Amino acid sequence: MAKKRIAVVGVWLLLLAANGAFALNYQDFYPYFPDIPGFQAEKPSGVTLSTPYGTMTQVQRRYTSGPVTLEAQLMVGSMAQSVWFPLVMQSTYDTPEERLETTRIKGFPAKRLINKRDPRGTLTVLLSPQGQTPVALFILNYEGISPAKAQAYLEKYFKLKEIAAKVRP
Repeated sequence: MAKKRIAVVGVWLLLLAANGAFALNYQDFYPYFPDIPGFQAEKPSGVTLSTPYGTMTQVQRRYTSGPVTLEAQLMVGSMAQSVWFPLVMQSTYDTPEERLETTRIKGFPAKRLINKRDPRGTLTVLLSPQGQTPVALFILNYEGISPAKAQAYLEKYFKLKEIAAKVRP
């Protein structure tokens, strides 16, 4: 009887985790948004919220150094899923204004959106395996530097594998 009760509780806990009932606390992610040498950084900020449609945790921090701006953001939950879904549907594109490329960053699937007219763009990294919940994205918006330089900052200062491990239920 005790084994049956343990099994029922275990299944219940798995269902709660799959539905986002165990919301992550945004403040737990602040250490993953470090100071970057040569940049002035705002304090990290974030939010964790629950709705009838799921939970969402978001953390962001802005960095500036002269004309260069980096905006790092972590999204976990239903909002991240809605951001990633269109990127999956549109693998790549190239227009006179911008280019969307599929790539890998630190072993994770990623998208690189490059503005061709201005030195700015977005790197979006899927930190959770496809089909796994919660969906987790790390996003780096950059301005005033090349895509390669922005990716170098992302790879050097943001511990993507550690963040990915932390968001797994």
